[in-house]
Amino acid sequence: MAKNSNGQGSFRRLPSGNWSVTCMDGYRDDGKKNMVSFTAPTKAEARIKLQQYFDSKTKGGVTISKKMPFSDWADAWYADYCSEVQPSTYGNYKYTLRHLKEYFTDTPMDEILPIHINRFLDSIVASGYSKSQISKCRAMLIQIFESAKVNNLTHSNPARDAKRAKMPAEAVQIKDAFNALEISALKEHCPDNLMGHSVLLMIGCGLRVQELLALQVKDIAKDGSTVDVSKAIKMVDGSPTLGKPKSARSKRIIPVPADYRAHAIYLRNHGGKAFLWCSTRDSLLYSVGTFRKKYYRMMQEIPGVRLLSPHCCRHTYSTQLQANGVPMDIIARLMGHENITTTDGYTHTQLQTLADAVSHLNHADKAVGA
Repeated sequence: MAKNSNGQGSFRRLPSGNWSVTCMDGYRDDGKKNMVSFTAPTKAEARIKLQQYFDSKTKGGVTISKKMPFSDWADAWYADYCSEVQPSTYGNYKYTLRHLKEYFTDTPMDEILPIHINRFLDSIVASGYSKSQISKCRAMLIQIFESAKVNNLTHSNPARDAKRAKMPAEAVQIKDAFNALEISALKEHCPDNLMGHSVLLMIGCGLRVQELLALQVKDIAKDGSTVDVSKAIKMVDGSPTLGKPKSARSKRIIPVPADYRAHAIYLRNHGGKAFLWCSTRDSLLYSVGTFRKKYYRMMQEIPGVRLLSPHCCRHTYSTQLQANGVPMDIIARLMGHENITTTDGYTHTQLQTLADAVSHLNHADKAVGA
């Protein structure tokens, strides 16, 4: 940790590579030192944030105090948090932040209690928010109040003490996998075009849509035997950008089953020159939302197949591997998951698989009788 030359604080390098600066700003009501902290990608930027903090207090800017309105502090936290996450994540955060600000508005930070968080969560459940949206709201509240606690705006984190919102049974969306009959129908009726072959390749390789849209010709072997996943499309403020895969394990080379190699070869031979899925926009990157709309239009034309989401193709891949006896740790590697727990949520054991499993008890009974 390095002392600031003017004595205004101390800097330290975080494990993420960013810089953090901590500084004393007077004393709290209980007589203890009031410490403030800021982070930035570089030491110079951290120093600028520190200076801006003091400038805002001396030049009529927003005063940081325990009576600071939630909306003002949420904006300050959001601006400071940008260096901690990928641009796509940071851009998506603003939609969740907007909902929080609309509810808590100008309520002082130190007056918000766990019961107020509970009421907020109940209100968004009643409004029909998805389980994912509710989880994001709760997680963001925890981060906002944790930062407020570090900066002495509040003595506790009411979001951590709040309850977990209980979703109505009918509102819980269960991700599913296509069954064997549906897979056969897809193989028979998927159109001979970029979308049709893309869907079948996702089922045969477990690709995420974001990974599929980032594929280039060079990423698919000439004989269709492998697909190299090294990048993914990220949506930032509604626009696609090219970035890294979801995690370090997501960067992988996927062996393509023999039955699905024709689809890989089709995409390699008929896809765009820059990317297999090419847009007319300047970046040539295809939007995830546009792909999903085309996917649903195609799926509505295929008989005998439920209208599952594109991500369910990935669930189908995992479920097929499990049904054929592939160990969970191998499935996790093929799917690019960091741990087996995540992979377990992608497997949907079919009734026939369960029936085949318990059928072994018939042989066991005979052995015992003998």
